[in-house]
Amino acid sequence: MKEIKQSHFLSFFNSLVDGEKEKCTHIVQSLLNDGYDLKDIYNELFKKSLYRIGKLWDHDKMSIPEEHMATQIVESLISRFAPVGNSNSDRKVVVTCIDKEFHEIGAKMVSNVFELEGWNSYYLGASVPSKEILKFVKQIDPEVIALSWSLYLNLGRFLDVVDHLTRFFPTKKIIVGGQALAENSDKVLKKYKNVEYIDSLHSLEAYLKK
Repeated sequence: MKEIKQSHFLSFFNSLVDGEKEKCTHIVQSLLNDGYDLKDIYNELFKKSLYRIGKLWDHDKMSIPEEHMATQIVESLISRFAPVGNSNSDRKVVVTCIDKEFHEIGAKMVSNVFELEGWNSYYLGASVPSKEILKFVKQIDPEVIALSWSLYLNLGRFLDVVDHLTRFFPTKKIIVGGQALAENSDKVLKKYKNVEYIDSLHSLEAYLKK
């Protein structure tokens, strides 16, 4: 594994803040051509940049349009450099954001990591109603269900979908991630035996290697 240098990060971050999509694309393509791992690009470029931009926005040092522009660039890069699915694999995962959850970048990266590890990932996107998640899981019959939950005010919706999934699919493995669980995952998930909190893409890799 090659470590992404701070100079690479700063070049990407500055280009992202300036809205220079082509420069960002060139940096990512160059890193991939040089043998850098896509998962490290997710962590060391995309995730770190968006966290820093979020802090700038919190301190009124970045406008809402600028923050949205940067987010859209990162989303476009995730889609552009997405791995090709493994049609020969029988391992399936459904990845989705819960109802009224519109922060989907983390879920997109999770879906792609599954693909990189040889899974067939069915990515549903942002704000999927609980009943639709249940119907799709029944239809696809995945080995793992991955849920993204970032806003704590959606606690009721999160518990609703997990309650129903564990009731109707008691043998399926469920993993959950997102900022809403960063400080209280043990408390929220303690009653669910088949539900595991994944706090980062590195943790996801470790989970998949178990």
